[in-house]
Amino acid sequence: MGYKILGYAVWNGGKFYMKQRYGTASGAKRLAALGIVGAAVVALAVKGAHRDASS
Repeated sequence: MGYKILGYAVWNGGKFYMKQRYGTASGAKRLAALGIVGAAVVALAVKGAHRDASS
């Protein structure tokens, strides 16, 4: 239960930060930043899955 609340807080904090940092006017910058963050999340998920499979 604690991780669910923590994840919710991090997710909404990240959304708030992105809105404050990039706003709604600069769509290309915001999209690029979201793409980089998304790629990092996918890379971490793949690395975690690989680590679990090799154990």
